[in-house]
This record gives sequence, C-alpha cells and structure tokens, in this order.
Amino acid sequence: MGFRRGFKTEANAYSKEFRAELGLRPHEPLCPWRLAEHLEIPILPLSEFRDELPDETDYLMQAGDTAFSAVTVFHGSRRLIVHNDGHSSRRQASNIAHELSHGILGHPPTAPFGEHGCRNFNQEIEAEANWLGPALLISVEAALHIVRRSMSVAQASELYQVTEEVINMRLNVTGARKRLARRRA
Repeated sequence: MGFRRGFKTEANAYSKEFRAELGLRPHEPLCPWRLAEHLEIPILPLSEFRDELPDETDYLMQAGDTAFSAVTVFHGSRRLIVHNDGHSSRRQASNIAHELSHGILGHPPTAPFGEHGCRNFNQEIEAEANWLGPALLISVEAALHIVRRSMSVAQASELYQVTEEVINMRLNVTGARKRLARRRA
C-alpha cells in the first residue's frame, strides 16, 4: 500500500518542525515524552493499573513485545496514551512516537475490535503512524548525521535512545548512506 502524495515529505517536515519548537537542531535526538508534553498529550504507564487489575497488567507487561505496546484512549477530542512500561525504554520510545503520530496526523478514534471480535486495524492510518513515528525519532538530518559521523548502529541507538531496528530502518529509507557516498565520490 502506498502513501498519499506528499506524505513522506509531510512526515519529514513534522520531524523538523517539532525539533525547532522544542529548541533542538534538526539532527538532535527528540524525546517522545517531551514531545507528548509539548503536544499536551498525557502518557500513562500500564503499570498504573496494577492495583486494580494485577493479573491482567502483569500478563500484558510480561508477555513480550507482541501482547500490548500502546494505545490512544479518547475522551471527546482529548487523547491519552497508555503504554507498556514493561518494554525496554527504547521500545517504549517507538510505541509512544507511534501513538503521538496518530495525534499529530489527526487520526480519528477507531473501535479496537470488529463485529466478530477480531482486532480492528485501519491499514492506512497504521501505515502512516508506522512511518511518522520513526521519522520523528530519527529525522532525515539525524540519519545523515549518523552516517557523516561514521557511527555504528549501536552507537546511534545509544545516542538517540531508540532501537537498532529503528536506526536501520531510517538509514535505509532515507538513503543516508547512498546520499553521502555520492557526495564523496
């Protein structure tokens, strides 16, 4: 499935715009918790539900990366992100950036389950959030900075506090290595 015309350019613009609003240079790390605060979107860790729902909370927090990552909860037009703080901090950054992307893009609430009880995913909006979330965390300028500084993926992961998978994905989709290799040639 392709994106609507201009979407990737829009995602890059958001990445730069929010860094500027937070007083960051285009290549500097962006903290999704700080961005959530800036956007006035509260974040609630799943562990907060442990007193009321101990078994359910423990299950979701210990079931690995596949059971539950994060969800946006709506109350009218207000959003709240509930995220799995049982994940690594770098995975949590991706989870939160993904949910923030839904808010930034103005995605409407959708029912979590379809009429037959299956998980209800709107492929188009999930694809957009799957693109914008990593773009917020690793801007085009950040990807170029990583390559210019000859950082390893592990070093970049440490600097930007995101998973190595996010670093690799953004280096690949931005073409950062190829772009800088052409300039050097």
